[in-house]
This record gives sequence, C-alpha cells and structure tokens, in this order.
Amino acid sequence: MPDLSQEPVESKELGRRRAVASASSKVSRYTQQHRGRQRIHRELLSKLDFEFQSEGDMLVDPEEADSTELRRHILVRELMSTVRQVGYAELGESDDVGDTEPSLSAAAAWDQYSKIVAHTDSATLLSQIPASTASLLICELNFMRAPQNYHHRFQNIVQVWDSYEAQGRPLASTAVFSMYLRALNMLGRHQMVLSKVARWCAPQGDKPRVLPISVMRQLILAYFCGNQPAKAMDLFYYIKAAPEYHQRITPHIYATVLRGVLQTKHLPNQELYILVEDLLQLLTQPAYDTGPRTGMLNELLQAACKFDNIALQSYVFERFLAFGVPVNNTTLGIMLRSSCGSNSDVRDIHSLYKTIMASESTRVRMSEHVFATFITAFVRAERADYALAVVRDLLVHPCWNRAVWHLHELFAYYADTSMAAQALDLFRLVDEDGVQPTWRVCTCVVSALSRGGQLPEHFDPQSADIDTLLTMGAAYGSQGHADRALDVFAELNSRTTADPLVFAVITIKIHQMISTYAERTGMGFRFEPTSSGLRTEHELLVATSCLSSTMDKLFALDMRMPQDVFHHAISAFILARDNDRSQHTYDRMVQIKQLGPTSHTFNVLLRAAMRSWGVDAAFDMFEQLRADSAPMHSITANILIHGLFEAQQPERAIDVYAYLVGRPTPVVDHAGFSEFLTPVPCDIYTFALLIRGLVQTSLVKEAAVVFEDAFSVLSQVPRQLLETFISALQEAGLFDVASACLKRYSKRVECAQNEAEDLKYMLAQANNAAPNCLPLSYFGYLLDKTSHDE
Repeated sequence: MPDLSQEPVESKELGRRRAVASASSKVSRYTQQHRGRQRIHRELLSKLDFEFQSEGDMLVDPEEADSTELRRHILVRELMSTVRQVGYAELGESDDVGDTEPSLSAAAAWDQYSKIVAHTDSATLLSQIPASTASLLICELNFMRAPQNYHHRFQNIVQVWDSYEAQGRPLASTAVFSMYLRALNMLGRHQMVLSKVARWCAPQGDKPRVLPISVMRQLILAYFCGNQPAKAMDLFYYIKAAPEYHQRITPHIYATVLRGVLQTKHLPNQELYILVEDLLQLLTQPAYDTGPRTGMLNELLQAACKFDNIALQSYVFERFLAFGVPVNNTTLGIMLRSSCGSNSDVRDIHSLYKTIMASESTRVRMSEHVFATFITAFVRAERADYALAVVRDLLVHPCWNRAVWHLHELFAYYADTSMAAQALDLFRLVDEDGVQPTWRVCTCVVSALSRGGQLPEHFDPQSADIDTLLTMGAAYGSQGHADRALDVFAELNSRTTADPLVFAVITIKIHQMISTYAERTGMGFRFEPTSSGLRTEHELLVATSCLSSTMDKLFALDMRMPQDVFHHAISAFILARDNDRSQHTYDRMVQIKQLGPTSHTFNVLLRAAMRSWGVDAAFDMFEQLRADSAPMHSITANILIHGLFEAQQPERAIDVYAYLVGRPTPVVDHAGFSEFLTPVPCDIYTFALLIRGLVQTSLVKEAAVVFEDAFSVLSQVPRQLLETFISALQEAGLFDVASACLKRYSKRVECAQNEAEDLKYMLAQANNAAPNCLPLSYFGYLLDKTSHDE
C-alpha cells in the first residue's frame, strides 16, 4: 500500500483531467475556506487513481472471485469506481458525474460498501478494499452535507475504520484519523477518543509521534465533553506555547476551546474576552477571507446563545464588527433570537439595536422584518419611545416599501394606553410618506383618540385645526356627547381636506352612535333628556345626513381607503333604516371605487338587517340567493343560521343547511334527508351551530343526522365537534343519549393531532372572497322600502 505521506503519484487519467480543467479555466466550487478539504481529496484521489488504473484488467465474475486471490471482486471494483467518481465530483473535475449532488453520491458509495458488508464472504471482500478507497470513503462521509444523514454518517465512519483495525491493517492517514476521532466525539464516545490517541502516540523508534493540529482539536473536544476542562485548557496552552504548533494553530482550535469553556463554565468572561481577541488577531490575517470570518462569528454567537452567556455574545458581536468582519442574515437572526425574547432586558435590546445601526455593514443588512422585530420587542417592554425611534430609522432605510403591517403593534399599544397625541403623531409621520393606512391602523388611532382626548369646558370647532377636531370628535362620541360630536363632524365635512383619518373617525363614531341607538330602541329603551348618545329621531337623521356628506366627499376624491370604511357606512345606514343611502353607498363603492363585494360585505348586510328589521328580512335574502342557485359563503350562512336559532326558527335553519349541502328542499323530519351530498362551503362552525341549536330545540334526531353528515362533508371531523354534540345533549338532560352517541362516534372521530390542519383550512375558508357572480340586485330587497313594509 502506498504511503499517503509521500508525494502523490499522478496517473495519466488524473493528469489528463487536470490538464482539461486548467485549459478550460474551470472554477472549483470550493472557496478559500475549503482548501484543506480540497488538498485531502487530491491526495487520496491520486492514490486511488493509481490503484484503479494499474488493475484495470482484473475485473472478474462473482463466481470466479472466490477462487482467485490476486483479483478483486466485482463489488470491490464497483466501490472503487463509485468512490473515485464522488471524489472528482467534489473537486469539480468530473466529466461523467455532471451536477450530481455530492451528498447523494456519497450515499451511493456507502450503499455499495453496505453490499460488501452484507455479502456471504464479507471478510474476504473487505480485505480486498484498498486503504485509499476506505480513506476517501471516510472523507466523503465526513464532508457529507445531507442533514437527514447527519448523525448516521458518523456511525458509518466508525464502522469503516474499525473494520480495518480488525483486519490488522489500520489506516495510516492522519487526516482520516482526525475524521474518525471527530465521529467518535459526535457519537459521545469521548473516552474512546483518549484511548485511540494514546495508542496513536505510541513511540515509533526513538521519537514519539507528533500529533497534527486536527487531532489535537478533537482531543481538546474530548476533554471538554468528558468533563475534564482543566486538561483541555492545559493542552490548549501547550499548543500555543509549543514551537512546532506556532504556525499551525487554526481558528477552529479557538472556537472549540470557547465552546467547551461556555459549556463547562470553566473560565470567567474576562478570560474569554482575551481568547476572543487572540482569535480576532488570527482571523484578520490575509490567509482567511470574509467567508470563514463570518462563519466563525456565527458559530461563537450560536454557542453563547445556547449556553446563555449574553454578555459574551454582545462582546463577540461588537468586537467582530470593530475588526470589519461582515455579517449575514444568519448573524442577525441569532442576535435577534437571544436579545429580543420575551424575557429579555430592554437595555440589552436597545444596546443591540444601537450596535447594528452604528455599523454600515450591519445597517445595510437590516430588513423590514428585522425592524418589525425590534418594534415589537420595544412595545412589549413598554418603551414606545424606543419603538418610535426605530420607526423613524425605518422610514429612511432603503428597505422601506411603504407598508404599515409592522407598525400595528405600536399603534395598538398607543390605543391600549390612551396615548392620543403619540398615535396621531405616528399616523401623520407615516401618512406624510404617502402610505395607505390599513383598517387596523385606523381603528387603533380612533381608539386612542377616543380614550386619550381631553374634553375642554369651552370648545369652538371653527377655530380649531384638523387634529384637534379629530381628537374632540372621537372623545365626544365615545363619552356620549352625540350633539357635540356631530357639530365637530359637520365642521370637518366643511373643511377641504383629503385626510384619511377624517373619514375613518366620522364613519366609526357615527356607526357606533347609530348602533347603540338601534340596540336601545329594539329593547324598548325610553330616552330621557339626560341620556347619552342619540336620543331622538331628529338626531338620528342628523347623524345619517352627516355620514352621507362624508361619503359624498370621499367618493368625490381620487383616493383609496380600506373597504371597511364603506362597510361601516352601509351598516350604519341599514341600522338607521335609511334604505336609499344604503343602496347608493353600495352602488358607488362597487362602481366608483371598484371594490367588489366580499364575504365581509355579506356579513355586514346580514348582521345589520337582523338587528334592524329582524330575521325575516335576512331570510328573504337567502330565498333570493336560492332562487338563482347562487353560492353562499360559510360565514354568511353561519350568521344566518345563528340568527334563525336565536329567533326560535329551527326549520328555517335546516332549510339553509339543506341548501348548503346540495339538498333540493328543506326537510325537518330526519327520515326525509337524502344522501345526495356535494362539496360545499360548510365548516366546523356550521355543524356546531346546527347541532347545538337542534338539540336545544328538542330536534335530537335531526342533530344526529347533521353530525353524521359531517363525516361526508368535512375533510376531517375534529374531536371538538363530538364534544359539542355530547355537551349539548348533557345540558339538555339527555345523559343516556349522550353516552350512546359517545360510544358510537368516538372511534370514528380522528385524533386531536389533526386539529391544526382543520384550523388552517377554516381560516383559509374565512378569508376567501365571495364569488364574483353575485349581482347588486341581491341586496335590493334589503334596501327597498316596499319589501320591508310588506
């Protein structure tokens, strides 16, 4: 067997491949940090190539292999060929492997080796495998990048090495020996590492063998993992002081020592800082480029995060930035994970943010998600001033794409803490940048103005500015001063402005006033002169007129607003039974603003109709939909079913359900249900509402039929639906029936681990827009006075 420590012997084939690679200027996939790996590949490949070419005529059949000692078995030859191809693929010099993934090729080489091990005469075949083939196989397994085989590959390395030791011919390569030691460490066999190194260091002649630096690194790791940190540090200090290791020490030695000290807590942070400085002096040498420096930074940050040493993590991050080491997204992710957690100190979060923004290399790496993480962390720590500073930095950063979703946390905090001025200032700051506000932002600002607005004794709307009018209007509306609020809103309508907050405040507050008025009149509430809110039909007319003027002004402007503004206006007009304005607002929303009806539009109309005119008017809408065979959204159907049960009309609720699942006629008797089912927009809430409502109205057999339908209609029946059925029966006093149903259906209901997928499906259904085939005339009966009078 050739000595791997000697100069490699190049075959003609290897020389030809290198000449072709040089002539075509083929660039290796390895960068500077992989030079050691590339050198190992070339040394092992040269030996394997020599043996492979010198025995090209020794291929025999499997029947002849047992009687021929000088010729290798065909399985061994195939293993040599496969390993050889894998090696050239790693070097980027293969003409026949193409773009094969190296991890897959290494797996193929291991499969070929496993065939040899499983052979009936495996001992003979294993003895025929050259040491160069086994060494290169170990090398490929060590550098294998497939995550699914990460732990299993170390067992394979140990198996290959031990098989050669059992044959009495251990592998002589020190590089392969270090890979074997690494595999033992990764498998937790640290004591075996110490014994193997002791045998390896046995004197050869008069001089003991000098261990390479890669072996020393695995020895240090074994000491640390074996709970012997003192010996590990003694060995590290010996390496630093020994002349033979002075030029051979690598940054990986420092990383191993730092990780081991963090794990065992053997040294204080002050001594760890010294090790970090020594590591930086080594990393900043010209021999190392930016890739290894960033990788080493991420490794140390991850280790400090894992062993909960935030002080060292901050020091490493700051010092590496001071030395000009670039960062990547992984670096920022590690720092955010450790510093912006739920239990993190706000001072640490603020210090990290200042460090990132102070360096140009990290500042350019900032993204909207990173800014949003800092905003959320500061808001949860109740430091809105820090969060606002982050927002100001975001607005001038190149990553700013004029989206406000990451500001929702800050707006919500201002609303919860009644910080009206701050919420208004932030809204103006974002609005000046030309950003369209979301409905959540609008509601948060209106809530903050309503809670935080101070009411003066004397207030003149005509002399106030826009922001003061908004604050006073929201505050008056929330505290029951409807007359003063309407005066403020009238003044706002008279101003020439395209402020989106004006339309949001007026629409939200007037909707709240009308909704409260409709609820009180429906309950027979008698208004007193001192009552808050709208008290008379005249005040209701003034409110609807003011809202109509606001809508006219909005439709006349060329500006986009969230569709919820129009939904609130339509709902308010329906609650006030102002049919003409409801229809007019709906028509202009679709025709002028080009905002088609969605499921939310249906829900708003249904809720408003049931609160204002009763469930009969809402059921009329269903009748028109069914007459034209138009589909219904599940949320719309659920609202209607719920209202029908509240009105003690279970037959109509079954009628809606029958239309949803494709049955042509409503049936109350369970025997009349047909078995015809089609895919329909029913969800778990539909069945839960029906089952509970039918049980409460003593239609138990019908409830059982509906529960049976769930197995055909729903993709999965969660256990919560069965629990709803059983609890409804028990609440009705039907304990025997509940016990029988539990016994009958428990085995059919799928396990609770599928609940997450059901929830995901329901949320997706809830967010789907309504079909575009629904014309505006479907809402005409709601807005037509004659139909209501009839």
